[in-house]
Amino acid sequence: MSIVGIDVASRSANYAVLGSRGFVSTNNEFTMDSKGFEAFIASHCVAEADVFVMESTGKYHLPLYNWLLNHGRKALIINPMLIKQHQKGITIRKTKTDKLDAMAIAMYAADPSVRLPWGGTNMDTQSKVFARRREQNAEELAKAKTILKGDLSVAFPELLGLDVFTKSMLGFLCRFGCAKEVLEASDEELESALCVVRGRRSHAATISRIRELADTSIGVASHGVLVKDSAKKVVECSTRDEALTKSLLDIENSLHKEAVDIVSSMPGIGPITAAQFMAEVEDISRFATYQKLIAFMGTDPSIYQSGESERHGHITKRGNASLRKYVYLMAQGSINWNPVFKAYYHKKREEGFPHRKAMVATMNKLIRTLFILLTRGEKYCEEKV
Repeated sequence: MSIVGIDVASRSANYAVLGSRGFVSTNNEFTMDSKGFEAFIASHCVAEADVFVMESTGKYHLPLYNWLLNHGRKALIINPMLIKQHQKGITIRKTKTDKLDAMAIAMYAADPSVRLPWGGTNMDTQSKVFARRREQNAEELAKAKTILKGDLSVAFPELLGLDVFTKSMLGFLCRFGCAKEVLEASDEELESALCVVRGRRSHAATISRIRELADTSIGVASHGVLVKDSAKKVVECSTRDEALTKSLLDIENSLHKEAVDIVSSMPGIGPITAAQFMAEVEDISRFATYQKLIAFMGTDPSIYQSGESERHGHITKRGNASLRKYVYLMAQGSINWNPVFKAYYHKKREEGFPHRKAMVATMNKLIRTLFILLTRGEKYCEEKV
C-alpha cells in the first residue's frame, strides 16, 4: 500500500509518498488551486496511491480533501497533535520543514499500531463546516445581545424590564433607540416598528407601555444610535443562525438521521444539539471504545506515572473543543430533565466533587451512554441505564 502524506498551507502543499519499501518521493510541492490539484494527482508517484492523509489545518485542507473525495480517492484528516506525539516517539530531533512534516504524516498513517478514522465523506466535512460556522455565529449572537443590553442600559434602561430579544422588539429597536425618539414619534410609527417583524411579541411590549417608560426615562439620547446598531447586529446574527441551523439539520438528517434520533431521544437533548454532536463525531464506528470517544472529546484525565506512583491530574483538553462544548450543554440539559443524570450529578457533588469536576464526570457518563446506544442502534430508555 502506498500512502501520500500532505502538509497543507494556505497557498501550497508539500507531499511525500511512502510505499511498502520506504519513501518513493519526498520533496514535492503543488499549488492549492485546480491546476495544482490536477498536476499533483497526475504525477507518476501519486497516480496509483491508495490513500491520501493530511493534518487538520483549520480550513486550508478542506478544498483539497473534498477534491480528492470527489475524484474517487480515499482521503483522511488527522489531528495534528496525534502526528506530533507519534513523531516524538520515533525521533528526538526538533528539525521542522515542510518536507519532514509531509513524511511524518505518511509515517503516522503507515504505522500498524495506529487506528485510522476510516469512513468519512465529503458530506461529513460539509456538516462539520456548517456546525462550526453555526457555533461561531452563536458566539457572535451572544456577544451582540450583551452589547445591546449594555447600550440600552445607557440609552433607554427602562426597556430592560421587557423582553427585548423578541423579533418584534428587535425590529422596534432597529428604528427607535432611545426615549426621545419614542416620544417624538406618532403611535402609527411606533406600531409599525413594533410589528415590522413577524414573531412572538412580549405581552408587556405595548405602545402605551413603551411611551410610559419613555416619559420617565433617564436614558442618554445620543446613545440611541448605538442601540439601533447593536439591535441590527442581533437581528443579523439571528437570521444567520436560522439559516445555518436549517442547513445543518438538513445535512445531518441526510447523513446520520438514525443517530440524531437516538441522541435526541435522551431527555434534555434536542435535535439541534444532537446534530451538532453528530457533526463532530461523524460515525460512532470510528471509535473502538467509549474511552476513545472520551479522549477524542478531551475529558480524559492526564496521568502522571513514575516508578510505582501514579496520579491523575486535570482533564487533558487535547481533544475536540467544539464537541466538548456541546457535550457540556447536553450534560446540563440532562441534569435538568433526566432523573438518572440529575441523581448522578448530585451524587458526585455529595461525594465532595466541585461543580466543574462533577460536570466532567456527568459528561463522561453521558458519552458512555450515548456510545452504547449508538453502537446498538437503540433509543434511550431510562430502565436500561
